Amino acid sequence: MTDKSRAAGLEISEFTGRGYDRTMIFKTWCVAFLTQDDEYTKNTYMERHMETDEVFVLLKGEATLYIGEDRTPVKMEPCKLYNVTVGTWHNIVCSADASVLIAENSDTDRSNTEYFDL
Repeated sequence: MTDKSRAAGLEISEFTGRGYDRTMIFKTWCVAFLTQDDEYTKNTYMERHMETDEVFVLLKGEATLYIGEDRTPVKMEPCKLYNVTVGTWHNIVCSADASVLIAENSDTDRSNTEYFDL
């Protein structure tokens, strides 16, 4: 949801649903929110983006990034930037109360992302 009534030149956005939402897109970049839903409660697949890094910021709750082919767990800490570099296998698992901010290229999609099921 974007609120344009506050002030000229300012957009205020929020996401109150479940899952992944590309909340703000501008030209070549995108900021998204991720909250827990069934897809993000288990580590059932890995993905890697072939054209972009992807930045994760834990805002609240708990989340673990799984990195690389060996799925090394990295417990995230609030307000730290976790940059997953281009071509790195990764996945994220979130607690029920988690909220994660994600920044990536706006054209990141299935056409330039590879997946494998665990």
